[in-house]
Amino acid sequence: MEGSIPVIAGCTASGKSAAACRLAEMFPRIEIVSADSRQLYRGMDIGTAKPSREEQARIPHHMIDIADPDVLLSAGWFADASMKVIEDVLSRGSIPLVVGGSALYAMHLAGLADNLPERNDSIREALCILEDQVSGSLHRILEGLDPEEAGNVGSRDRVRLMRSIEIALQSRGLPSKLKKGGQHDRRLRFAILETGNRELRHRIEKRTADMIASGLVDEVRNLLKAGVPEDPVMSSTIGYAEIIDYLRGGCSLEEAVERISVNTWRYARRQRNMFRRLPGAVKVAGDPDRLAEVLFKERNSNG
Repeated sequence: MEGSIPVIAGCTASGKSAAACRLAEMFPRIEIVSADSRQLYRGMDIGTAKPSREEQARIPHHMIDIADPDVLLSAGWFADASMKVIEDVLSRGSIPLVVGGSALYAMHLAGLADNLPERNDSIREALCILEDQVSGSLHRILEGLDPEEAGNVGSRDRVRLMRSIEIALQSRGLPSKLKKGGQHDRRLRFAILETGNRELRHRIEKRTADMIASGLVDEVRNLLKAGVPEDPVMSSTIGYAEIIDYLRGGCSLEEAVERISVNTWRYARRQRNMFRRLPGAVKVAGDPDRLAEVLFKERNSNG
């Protein structure tokens, strides 16, 4: 699979970064492309488990610290930006190794999801009010915007009706034509790091404790003091949202720590479900030799 793009995916705290560093020792031309939806943001270091400065100096890293946490970047934006980085790395004869736990970002990068407009809560609120006032309004609106799409959506399926209208209003296009199911980029080769439930929960709890010990509370406090808004990024990021609640007096630090662990575990379970949708993904326990075999078959066989 000449020109293949290796991807290490897996749940939070499954050991992706450590595995990537071991592979970089085996293949010195590796450059790591982060597929973490929060490592993109400057200043959010401890709570996102960013690679250390030493690691970034030893191994080239991309898609880290490229935006301020005042605007939430979409998965579609990430896919476009990171693919440009990947193509640049390939053009230099190096190996782009994509590493991250953001399954939605991985799916967009692989072309498995349409690049559609993001959810718009203002539009949805207005549509909900309209449907509550006059039943059947949503379906009639969609019929006027896109008759074909209206024929594909049940007249009482409020969620799908709102999403279709939302797409039509924001894109000024026809949802029935825009929803193509993506265009799969078959160059991407996925290895999913697998960890048993008990071990993963233990890792999540330890990681949470380590983040607190490393100064997560001060990091969040300093971001707020610097004028970084809570919304939309920090308030939607596990670790930051709970610490903000603690700093605002909404809970004790012990309660915040417990909520971080619980919310991270729930997120990890959702990640697992999404990773199952990645075509051809191979589950790997984390052994570097097995990872190399899965991701770099041709390079191994060609020496």
